Amino acid sequence: MAQSQPHDSSYDRHDHQIMALSRILKALRGAMTAEEAVTLAIDHVHQEFAFEVAWVGLYDRVNHRLVTKGCHSPRQLRSIRTIINLTPGDVMEQVVVQQRPLIVADLQNEIRAGEWGTIAKQLALQSAIIFPIKRQEVCFGLLVLASPDWGKSASLGERSYLAIVMGELAETLHQFESEQQRLQTKRLEQPLLALIGRLGNLPDIDSQLKELVRETQRFVAPQRTRVFWFEPKGNYFWQRTPELAARSVSTEDERSLHIAVDEVRGLYQALGNQQLVVVGESRGALKTIVSDRLMQQLQAQSLMIAPISRQGDLMGFVSVEGTAPRIWEESEKQFLIGAAQLLSVALPAAVAKETGRQTELDQHLTTGVIQGIHGDVDWQQTLQTCFTVLQDRLGIQQFFVLLFNPDRNGYDLCFQSQANRPRGVPMLWPCLDDVDWQMLERSPSAITIDNLTHELKLMAWRPHLLELGAQAVLVGNVAPGNAPEGMVLICDSISRQWTTTEQSLFEGVARQIGVILHQWQLQRQLDQQQHIYESIQWGLQALHQGLNPDQLEQTTLQHVMQLLHGSAVLLVSWSPGGTTATVTHMVSQDTTVSVDTHHSIPVGSDALINWALQTDGLLPLCVDELPADTKAWLRTTAGRRLLITALRTAPTHAVAGIAVAVSQPHRQWASHHFTIFKLLTSQLAWSRRHLAMTAMLTQQRQDLENLNWYKHHRLEDLYRMLGKLAQDLAHLQAKDTAIAGELQLLHGQIAGVMENAEAVLVGERWQLHRQHQTMPLISLLNRLVERVNPILEARQLWSKVHNESNVVLGGDMLKLELILYEIMAAACNRSPIGGRIDLWCRVLNLDWVELSVTDDGQCSPRLLEELSQSQPLDVLAPSALDGPPGLHLAICKLLIDQLGGEISFSTLDDGRTHSRVLLPLAAYPEQYKVKPLMDSVLPTEASHPSPT
Repeated sequence: MAQSQPHDSSYDRHDHQIMALSRILKALRGAMTAEEAVTLAIDHVHQEFAFEVAWVGLYDRVNHRLVTKGCHSPRQLRSIRTIINLTPGDVMEQVVVQQRPLIVADLQNEIRAGEWGTIAKQLALQSAIIFPIKRQEVCFGLLVLASPDWGKSASLGERSYLAIVMGELAETLHQFESEQQRLQTKRLEQPLLALIGRLGNLPDIDSQLKELVRETQRFVAPQRTRVFWFEPKGNYFWQRTPELAARSVSTEDERSLHIAVDEVRGLYQALGNQQLVVVGESRGALKTIVSDRLMQQLQAQSLMIAPISRQGDLMGFVSVEGTAPRIWEESEKQFLIGAAQLLSVALPAAVAKETGRQTELDQHLTTGVIQGIHGDVDWQQTLQTCFTVLQDRLGIQQFFVLLFNPDRNGYDLCFQSQANRPRGVPMLWPCLDDVDWQMLERSPSAITIDNLTHELKLMAWRPHLLELGAQAVLVGNVAPGNAPEGMVLICDSISRQWTTTEQSLFEGVARQIGVILHQWQLQRQLDQQQHIYESIQWGLQALHQGLNPDQLEQTTLQHVMQLLHGSAVLLVSWSPGGTTATVTHMVSQDTTVSVDTHHSIPVGSDALINWALQTDGLLPLCVDELPADTKAWLRTTAGRRLLITALRTAPTHAVAGIAVAVSQPHRQWASHHFTIFKLLTSQLAWSRRHLAMTAMLTQQRQDLENLNWYKHHRLEDLYRMLGKLAQDLAHLQAKDTAIAGELQLLHGQIAGVMENAEAVLVGERWQLHRQHQTMPLISLLNRLVERVNPILEARQLWSKVHNESNVVLGGDMLKLELILYEIMAAACNRSPIGGRIDLWCRVLNLDWVELSVTDDGQCSPRLLEELSQSQPLDVLAPSALDGPPGLHLAICKLLIDQLGGEISFSTLDDGRTHSRVLLPLAAYPEQYKVKPLMDSVLPTEASHPSPT
């Protein structure tokens, strides 16, 4: 600051500063212009601060430079230019950017001083203070205080004083700048309101476009204004109105200017999103939207483009162009947007009338095209009518209707019609990928493809569409929101944009076609259900006709071949549990399919048989997949399709055959074919099993009746022989009294045998009869040991009976004795030579006694498992119960169940075989007895120690 006299007090200096600051702040607030404010500020600073030079420059944000607005110096500074450019890195730009004061000790030698370094050398200046004029992070300019003294600076209080003055100057400059912007801002209301009134009175689109161009040119004042219209059929923009320029730049008629959408794809997408595209001084990131080629076509350096839309469709755009770089004002942008939207609303009534008439025709098409469907001819004719109307209305070239076929994993071509030269269309279209499938399922509207070359939609169908010469495609799901099972496609041979009106018409037709497809599917399902019903009815009738197995198999295979429309059907059979199979029957209507009926097919190694057995259901195959061993007995041409299945009945039943259907190479099996084939082969399997069981049981009964008749008559012969022997003994006894006693004993024994034989011959000739008898347990055990003793001696077995009670048994004792003998005999026969057998007896309660036989023999686990079952899982399959000892033990188990007892067989932990029998006691009537569980007590060495 100015130097105070030595006698001035500190209080006087402070008071002077406050008064000077107050005056300058009041003066700045009262300044009438920005120049006046700058002059007041620089005069005050030069007066209050001891710096020879004071300079103020305002910041030009557009051009990034300082403009000199005021300067104080000892002499006139002609060397200071009006414009001082800012260069990156110099001290002036640093203060402008950082907005903090900067003190320079030697301005002449500062390498970053820029133009001020030259000024400092001319004026012999060294030290300098560079102070920003800022308001709320906005820099309005710089204050430079310079002195020829080196290192001259300002105190903290002086810098604070400068900050207050410069802040007030910045506030004043901000107010003048805001007022200037307000005065310069263009008013939108009046031009737009006037434009609304004029547009409504004009008769056609061209008149409206010319008025729009004229008003835009007047308000924005660009180099030129013009309108480009969109042609969806060719997918390009064309200049609809002649340009209206500030001055004539060309006499050439530019109505021929065309802009292809493919060349301005980014611009087209931006306009479609209702964006205003603005290019000012620098395009920067807008290069992806506005290309250099477009700028060259328009002969523009700056431009604004606003979309013109109607009902969601892009109709064209308004182009406001400048031949030089220009920063467009916000009011100009808003006016262009408003004018384009007004035009979108005010399109002429003639267009609306034409649109209404066309909409009425479209509704007539979509609502009246279907009157009903009663057969293929009806809906084929209806679809042809749809194509004719769409071709006339939209100018399309091709029309396809596709229906998804899950059996073939693709789309069947249900209908196709093409204009001009028809091209070959594949009958099966591949399935769509997941992205396209979900897109068609979720989209409520049709999927548009403007240019197939540039699109990534429907990639699975792209080769087919390109081969058909399609460029623009419209695809619709006949049931939006559901899986795209029914599809309608229309194609054009040139690139085009599908308008909203065209899409709406197409979607309405697609929905009506969906009704046709739905009715056609219902009819097809009814036909399939009818075939299935007829198959069931035929199968039930075949069961009641009493056919023999050969007739049943031949008739069934013939019926299957007719329903499947196949070439041949054959049956490969083997006996349950067998190792080799043969082709037992075959029906064919194709001479290229043959089999070797005498060829033995190994069940365990043949591929076709094993694939069928390993598949729970049907298995489609190609004959090319078969190995050479299978082709040795199944001979046919390459590419043939096979459908095989195992003849299964219940899960526990053994499979004894497979069925094989053969068709042409191009044939695809449908789901109802699978259903019919599975149904008829299942019926065949059960019918074959029924006939096999009937034959087996009939034969077994015949064999048993024959055996019973033969043994019964042999027993009668023995009875007669014993009777004759008894008579002879009686005669001998009367003749020889010396041995009369011995003969009498022998006669009594023979009489007892004859009595037992007579009970069997008379009472049990064709069926068993239960007899209730009582016998002490000890007597039964003695008789059992006596009966089994020959086997024990023959196999040198050690045996012991463990019994501590003498209870009385009740029941058919003769049959129980035979059952116990069979159990003991089986134990003896499976025991090793010199082995051991124990018979344990234990009274469980007042009603039951338990007999347990343990032996050292090994019993087959399969035999134990089958004995534990109430009946065989499969009576036709080979079993351990088909012969002794399993057959005899199974008979004993069945008999003792009828007699009121139980038998169980198991293996103990130490490896011995355990046979356990529960027998009833004679203490209570049988109807009051409670039978204990078979596994309640098991004999062990701990509970029943064996004798040593």
